[in-house]
Amino acid sequence: MKEIQARNALVVSCMRRAGFTAFGGDGLQPAQAPDNATALPAGAWGYLGAGAAAVQGFHPPTRTAPRPVGSPAGSGEAYDAARVDCDRQAAERIGSPPGNGTALVSRLFDESFRATGRDERVVAATRNWSGCMAAAGFQADDPAVLPGRFQGAREITASEIATARADADCTASSNLGGIWFAVLAGYQRQLIDRNAQALTAQREAVRAQDEKLMRLLAGDGPSAAP
Repeated sequence: MKEIQARNALVVSCMRRAGFTAFGGDGLQPAQAPDNATALPAGAWGYLGAGAAAVQGFHPPTRTAPRPVGSPAGSGEAYDAARVDCDRQAAERIGSPPGNGTALVSRLFDESFRATGRDERVVAATRNWSGCMAAAGFQADDPAVLPGRFQGAREITASEIATARADADCTASSNLGGIWFAVLAGYQRQLIDRNAQALTAQREAVRAQDEKLMRLLAGDGPSAAP
């Protein structure tokens, strides 16, 4: 999010210096905070909330489209050339993301997920969840794939609501969520300890990049333009 803010500020400042003083960011990606309310309500271990289950089933709430940033401030060859040049300058000043940390974190995250899925505590809790679902009249072996039966449908049906409510109840009664997250956290702590040096280096690189973005935001906001 901060990188998007810095890039937008640099482009706006550059465009205004290039003579397009009314440029307000048209065509730039909005820097919006993550909206958890629009996320899918089902996690890897099952349903996340009984309240949501009773209303929206396995469907996410309606997503609000982001508002465009600014309004068009120009057109023509000079405008297009300035936009290309300002985008290039912004990319050069921001630079590349730090190191290979994203790939490392993604790999460790995937390893923790696989280890959690194989763990006997999670296997037993999932078996209890499945038995609970069967007793409620719903055949399901894997809480991670259950939502996929319904999320492709445009309408939320009574069957989906009933299944989602049973999922929420069975997740709670089997403590599948609590067990799953506790086991996952344990494996992740082990992976963090084993990869402490690489993760520390990545954390320092991210911190340096963050400080760089803050300096860019402080010095190249729209108010800096003439």
